[in-house]
Amino acid sequence: MSMQKFGSIIFNIPAVLAVLTLGVLLQSCASVQVHEGEKPIDDVLAEGARVMWIAAHPDDECFSGPLLARASLQYHDPVYMLVLTHGDGGQCNLEEGCEPDVATVRGEEMKKVARLYHAELQIEKFFNAPLPVESFPKRHEIAEIWKKHKDPALVCAEAIRKFRPTVVLTFGPNFGATGHPEHQLASRFALAGIRMAADPDVQIGDSDIHLVSRVYYLLNKHWLPRMLGGGDPEPYSQIFDTTVDCGNGMSCLDTMAEFTKPHRTQAKDMGAVRKFRGLLKKLYVYEVNPFTEITDPYEPVE
Repeated sequence: MSMQKFGSIIFNIPAVLAVLTLGVLLQSCASVQVHEGEKPIDDVLAEGARVMWIAAHPDDECFSGPLLARASLQYHDPVYMLVLTHGDGGQCNLEEGCEPDVATVRGEEMKKVARLYHAELQIEKFFNAPLPVESFPKRHEIAEIWKKHKDPALVCAEAIRKFRPTVVLTFGPNFGATGHPEHQLASRFALAGIRMAADPDVQIGDSDIHLVSRVYYLLNKHWLPRMLGGGDPEPYSQIFDTTVDCGNGMSCLDTMAEFTKPHRTQAKDMGAVRKFRGLLKKLYVYEVNPFTEITDPYEPVE
């Protein structure tokens, strides 16, 4: 069995299955529970949302790209990307190398992508666990490393009070689409930041409190990772059709794929996203109440 890398995770399975497993975020699974009755996310965007994406790494936006493109290009909603690391634990796949370092190059790539989405970008410098995956610290250990740098929840809360989003998008907190512990932490600290931003007892400079109206997990519900024991365990509550028009003569799915091209250091992974984007016609979404569904970033894991 060969070890094939896609995004920021490695699976010990043949190359084709690795691409399918991690390019999976959005495929159908009839056995998964669906909650009916909530407002379609496309209607929320159409009414004039302010959309924030909170993620761990440059290139993670491909998971949310169809929704970000729909919001920005079709509806002209303001978009804000909060990325917690510069991805310096990843590889540099450039023939010319990454000078002065991987973090700088990946940060510049992320800036180009944010401009394509007409998004405001905040990219932080929290620790990014270096490959290989087998060497990653446990999730709670990474949380403690991050906190020694500065409080990630406070970083999220400060950004929320600054941008004042009505919608926050992030990963699921228990698997994080690919199993990456930093994806899980991005979700957990995002929700902690949402609660902190709404707390009148928390002072952050001279900023006013802000309550985010709607919070969504973007989930990996494809049958293949579930069969292999992976995939996000949370139920999805609705599906977003990524093939809808994005107001630029392209589908939101194709727009997301096109917007991965500046991530040149990650050309192999992003090339796989583009090649296999036909798998990504559905985006599985779960609307979460961050005040009742609480996941602790520092919760010890085996």
